[in-house]
Amino acid sequence: MKNTPPKLRSRMITFFLIAALSNAVIAGSPRLCDEASEIDNYDTDFLDNFITLKEGEESWLFRNTDLKTEFGPGKRGYQRLHYLNKLLKQHGTQLMIVPIPTRGIIETNQLGDIAYDTKQGQQAYENYLASLRKIGIAVPKLENLYKKIHNKPLFFARDHHWTSYGAKEVAKLTARKIKQQDFYKDTSKQEFETNKVGQLVMVGSHQKAAEEICKIQYENEMIDEYTTENISELDLFGDIAEPEVVLVGTSNSNAKLNFNFSGYLMQYSKLDILNLAKSGGGYDGAILDYLKSEDFKANPPKLLIWEIPSYYSLNSKSFYKKMVRLLKQNDRDNNKKKSMEVVSR
Repeated sequence: MKNTPPKLRSRMITFFLIAALSNAVIAGSPRLCDEASEIDNYDTDFLDNFITLKEGEESWLFRNTDLKTEFGPGKRGYQRLHYLNKLLKQHGTQLMIVPIPTRGIIETNQLGDIAYDTKQGQQAYENYLASLRKIGIAVPKLENLYKKIHNKPLFFARDHHWTSYGAKEVAKLTARKIKQQDFYKDTSKQEFETNKVGQLVMVGSHQKAAEEICKIQYENEMIDEYTTENISELDLFGDIAEPEVVLVGTSNSNAKLNFNFSGYLMQYSKLDILNLAKSGGGYDGAILDYLKSEDFKANPPKLLIWEIPSYYSLNSKSFYKKMVRLLKQNDRDNNKKKSMEVVSR
């Protein structure tokens, strides 16, 4: 550049500085645009899930459901949940609900200038857990998650899922609750080992929404990926027992990106767990599919773990009607089968 005319040299330097700054914004910390605060800009089925994005610290993004101050169903919803739990117990199945706390009450240090009363949110969440326990549903002590200091984030900065570390921490608390159940002491235990197998690249859902509205680009997030293996000395020629614990839930428990929740559950509980969670099925898809299945009809589990994000209210009357109808149909089918067996003797 030594022989370049001064004016041209100045322009070239300016050009390279602008380019460098632009790249820094793309790779570093792009700013959420003003358009993200306007509800009218969330005008597709996808964007409708992210009303409205807000910017926290270090490019963390939050949406309204991350910042809830009310949790759980209304009075009638709790009554329906109580009845559902009662019907499951008649099948010999204890219901455990794992309501994943919202990102706002966990990642409080990342909220920045977002106006959110974390104490109110945490208290409402604790009231929700207490209400579930009051009607006889087993619930892990998930409130302990924000009562200890974590050296890693439990959630992604720009996605609605938990990280592998978040899945691990919730699994530890869930396993403790599993061990308190009556059936646990009489169940054969196995040994599991968890190992790192690679890395996951997360192009977050909040990130996609922000990029679409604001025409900006964020760095993708990366975390370690883990899998869990059974290392017990199993009898390969013996009868394989049906798992006595079944997990149903969302993409947090079973998705293309493996956060290893079921693996950690097996490691810490020392139980084989059948993972029937369903990606993209909402709060109800996996549990409805399972109750329809021949597996449930023939071998109801001792424990049914239902993992759900706590931003779902569980107020839907039609959902409970479907659940009750399925359980009562199972009873009728089983009674009919027993009557036929008696007649055939």
